[in-house]
Amino acid sequence: MHRFFIDQSTEVDASVIISGNDYNHLKNSLRLNIGDRVILSDGDGFDMEAEIIDFNENEAELKVLTKEKSKVEAELRVWLAQGLPKKSKMDLIVEKATEIGFAGLIPLASKRTIVKYNHKKKAKKLSRWHRVAEAAAKQSGRSVIPEIKEFYSTDNLKNLKEEFDYVLLLWEDEKKYSIKQFFKENNVDAEAKVLLIIGPEGGFSEAEVNQLKAEMDAIIITLGPRILRTETAGITALTAILYEKGELGDQDD
Repeated sequence: MHRFFIDQSTEVDASVIISGNDYNHLKNSLRLNIGDRVILSDGDGFDMEAEIIDFNENEAELKVLTKEKSKVEAELRVWLAQGLPKKSKMDLIVEKATEIGFAGLIPLASKRTIVKYNHKKKAKKLSRWHRVAEAAAKQSGRSVIPEIKEFYSTDNLKNLKEEFDYVLLLWEDEKKYSIKQFFKENNVDAEAKVLLIIGPEGGFSEAEVNQLKAEMDAIIITLGPRILRTETAGITALTAILYEKGELGDQDD
């Protein structure tokens, strides 16, 4: 069934109104009719099956038939602080990270960041990345749209330290300490909040790594001997973290 996100929490038998772009998509693109059913997600992890009961001018009215907690969302909440890449690479990162199951994005500027955005450009980018995350969440059957935070830099990322239980920093100069080793040495709670920091093209300077270690208690990790592109590194590390925590299917003991 087709999925729509709503900005309200509601119960069985309640009516829900869909308007705006979602109405246009439902009525004109999907050509759904009265009696057709869709999935509504409230952004808090609940999915509702709903039936279209009426069309008004620029609005569709639906009745909620069932409501249940989504089984799709990962308990482990992994955020990605992604060094700003060139061109449209961040679109790909947001899309794939949403499909895999990340909780949100922190666009991160660092000393080796090539792209520079003014205030207006930042607002446009944040809006675009939210739309990418929403589309990917619908496609992958998620019940929550990952959050897109404001832009941060390696100098002020420390302001978010208290929001996370663990901070992992992927660095090409780290040769031994892996994600698997991290999980062996730490009893990570099922609902822990993890920040994964990825550098831009060119990576982080040693000074920045030391700064993040000191200010964020960042744990430096490696993905092995091969150097990955920035748009590959975060997606790969996210997948490995969720796999190690059993969020990508059952694992043998």
